[in-house]
Amino acid sequence: MEHADFIHHVRVSEYLSAEDPNAYRRRVAWFAGLGYAWIGGCLLVSIWLASWALQHLMTGRARGGTIFLLIGAAGLAWTSLRSLWVRMDAKPDGHRLTKAQAPALFKLISQVRRKVKGPKLDEVWLDDRFNASISQVPRFGLLGNPVNRLTIGLPLLMALDVPRLSAVLAHEYGHLRGNHGRFAAWIYRTRLSWMRMNERLGEDNSISGWLNARFMNWYVPRFLARSFALARQDEYEADRISARLVGAATAGAALVEIDIKGAWMGEQFWRQHWQGATDQALPVGPFKALRHLLLSPPEDGFAREALRRSLKELSNIDDTHPVLKERLGALKVPANLPEWSNKGALGLLGAEAETWVQRFDQAWCKDQAKTWKAQHQRQQALKQRVEGWRARAETLGTDELVLWARCERRLHSDIDVVKLYQQALERNPAHADALLGLVQACEDAPLALRLSWLDQLWLRSPDHRHFAARKAVAWLERPPRGTEPDAIALKHWRQRVKDAQAADDALWQALSEPPWFTQLQRHDLDEVQVEDTREVLGWHPSIRQAWLCRRRLPEHSDRRAYLFFIDVPELNNAQRAGLCHQLIQQLDLPGPALPLCIGDEVPMADVKRSAFSPIVGGA
Repeated sequence: MEHADFIHHVRVSEYLSAEDPNAYRRRVAWFAGLGYAWIGGCLLVSIWLASWALQHLMTGRARGGTIFLLIGAAGLAWTSLRSLWVRMDAKPDGHRLTKAQAPALFKLISQVRRKVKGPKLDEVWLDDRFNASISQVPRFGLLGNPVNRLTIGLPLLMALDVPRLSAVLAHEYGHLRGNHGRFAAWIYRTRLSWMRMNERLGEDNSISGWLNARFMNWYVPRFLARSFALARQDEYEADRISARLVGAATAGAALVEIDIKGAWMGEQFWRQHWQGATDQALPVGPFKALRHLLLSPPEDGFAREALRRSLKELSNIDDTHPVLKERLGALKVPANLPEWSNKGALGLLGAEAETWVQRFDQAWCKDQAKTWKAQHQRQQALKQRVEGWRARAETLGTDELVLWARCERRLHSDIDVVKLYQQALERNPAHADALLGLVQACEDAPLALRLSWLDQLWLRSPDHRHFAARKAVAWLERPPRGTEPDAIALKHWRQRVKDAQAADDALWQALSEPPWFTQLQRHDLDEVQVEDTREVLGWHPSIRQAWLCRRRLPEHSDRRAYLFFIDVPELNNAQRAGLCHQLIQQLDLPGPALPLCIGDEVPMADVKRSAFSPIVGGA
């Protein structure tokens, strides 16, 4: 199915859902039944063919083709039965909790369940993700009564207070509440089942597998598109249930706090944590530090910028979750920074809380031991290079001075590198990377001086105009104590933000349009940028290989833009979309970088032929 056709079907489903929700649900139910009917029909045909062939064999009327027909019928029956036996998340990551281990948490879960009239839970799991989810997992593939399973991330318990955690639990319960909830949960399970079945059938080279694969290749994208609006509606309904339990203000504050603290973890915490490999040869667990850091209010500038970015996001048809702006709008709460949680819900784990932190730290260290060792070795090699630059400091060129400064910050983020950038600018006042580094390293300089640096950066580097304008606005909105904001300068820089945003939007639009394998060049990153990129990619173990290319866009010849081709064979479509979203936020390159998962639209053969050498994984 072409991407444009998929979008068309999604838009039609959204229109039908808005016009007549009940009729739309009936259409979705009918189309879901079509998939089951196909599998059932294949099974019945296989039984009939097998019976016919066996009858002829027993009466002695069989010919040579009868044996092949019997084998084909058996293959069709086996493929159909396998399709109905798709196991989903039979054993999740993490640890199963018992009521005896965390009575306070189970009490809260029971209170939320009773108030929202949700179904009884069969299992409660604790994992290491900054998230919570509830699912109905079929006991026997597509058949059998489901297991109701709640999974809560340890970092989420650290970050939210009990009322906001209650809002999250109520939202998750809302997916299973009432008749609509059960219907939506059934459709959700069916969506996952058809997707995983389609992936498995692609690996079946038999004639029967080919026949089923042909139907599923036609059916699955259309079912996903037609049920898309229902999945979106379910998210809004779950938010409304959460708001009825704890109030719209608390539910909205939970959404914003999770969004901003999640961004902080992805963009700042993990980078800082992995920096510990500079001096530590053995891995250090992150959760002991997170226990305290997640309860500290995020830096105000970062929080405002993270919220601004989230509110600018548009809904994506690859993700059934509405964006933050739409969810807050549906709750009718303002999109403002919340009062941060001052006491986490980790205490709900009782006396075992510290034990769980230690257990997850130990597991993380074990899983990341190899990656941490490699990072330590890279940092030690970088140390040697820094020592070499120090030994010949007087003879270094501008580019080397800038690279030296960036390497120092990579080794120790709090080290003072202002003098290095100043020396670079003395030799080349127009050096954009030196200006950028100076701005980032010298935030305590007089405001007028900082604004002059940003003005130079705006003039000399189109790639950094958005950064310069946003930074200037942030500084001007928070002038030194005892002074009033400069209204003229603020108006000037706000207009520059709009201009830079428009230019960036146009660049992203051009970058996001196929074909993907034309106008590709080798990347132009220096060794530090490459190592930083590898470090970020290393945070995601699902990435087996990654290629990075610069994409030349003739209509944006003064800008740098990049394509990432990543091989993540173990992830489903929703997980791939989530990973790409994270990478866009985490990667720090001189221009926009678009991650693309290798698959149907991005063939591995084309990547290997056109994307040069991988920067992660073997060739």
